[in-house]
Amino acid sequence: MYDEMLLTVDGPDATPVIRTSLPELDFHERAHLQEWLQGNPEIFGPGVRIVTSEFDRWQTATGEAVADRLDLLAITPDGKLVVAELKRDAAPHTVHMQAINYAAMVSRLTPTDIAELYADTETRAGRPLDVSAALDILTTQFLLSAETIRRPRIVLVASDFPASVTASVVWLAEQGVNLWLIRFRSYRLADGRVVVSFSRTFPIPDVEEFTIGRRVENAAVTEDDPGAPWDEPALRRLAAMANPATVALMDLCSADDPGEVGVQEVAMQAGITVGAVRGQLAGLTMKIRNPNNGFAQREWAHCVHWINGGIARYYVEPEIARMWRSIRQEDVAGSVHESSSVEDALLGDSPEG
Repeated sequence: MYDEMLLTVDGPDATPVIRTSLPELDFHERAHLQEWLQGNPEIFGPGVRIVTSEFDRWQTATGEAVADRLDLLAITPDGKLVVAELKRDAAPHTVHMQAINYAAMVSRLTPTDIAELYADTETRAGRPLDVSAALDILTTQFLLSAETIRRPRIVLVASDFPASVTASVVWLAEQGVNLWLIRFRSYRLADGRVVVSFSRTFPIPDVEEFTIGRRVENAAVTEDDPGAPWDEPALRRLAAMANPATVALMDLCSADDPGEVGVQEVAMQAGITVGAVRGQLAGLTMKIRNPNNGFAQREWAHCVHWINGGIARYYVEPEIARMWRSIRQEDVAGSVHESSSVEDALLGDSPEG
């Protein structure tokens, strides 16, 4: 296996830097490695956010405490949880089994459980956040749901992995388990500073990622591409297939001088629970980004304004509000016309008195 080589460069001269280890540097797992990862969660993937660390409040169904401590729990932008097990040196032969235990326990948590952990983490970091606001962020920005909790990604972080671990990890991946290996390397430079690199060693890229093929003119958009602006045909499609929470939210935000609208108001308008509103809004993102639904847009037709405490307030731009009102009025008029036509037909079929 190819290994990393770090060089210090001075013009044409390049000198290899000797690799060291965290124990030799007197760096520790919790006080150092864990803090580095918490401060740089993108090591676990783009857009990942830390939910909690050092979580040890587990219990059995009968209430018996379980003495296990999860190093890090994070969340990806598509709602998947990340269970990270850290080792400051080479991983032991059983590290994957330990991480699987944590993943199994995490998979039994609820969205509210995750929101409580995230709210506590943010509050302790000096960013006060209540549980309701945390749940709103996790379910709308990160698409967290009961379904996404069920299959966490397991990430093992160590300076090296023995063959018994890598062989098991490959087999588990073949069985459908989402499992990553992240290896770090530490170096002490000549001036005394320490450099640490992190790289994913499994899963390795597919061969296709290293090749060049025919260019496709309509290439897939990137995750941060907002897509096309919302227009009347797209809003008509949205009105025809949107869930109750989306319709209620757009109706409220498109009313004359509505101001900003909250989740509670949407729940009352739609006649559903606040939790159902969050779940349906999370589903809206997936509906829009599903190419089978024909949307050229990739963002919501409404906007989100986050106020103190992480509470979401929604609004729409005036032109979108105008188009939405027109579409909805046509829908109502069409429904009335259809109802009248049915009534006339029934009356026409009735016998004369």
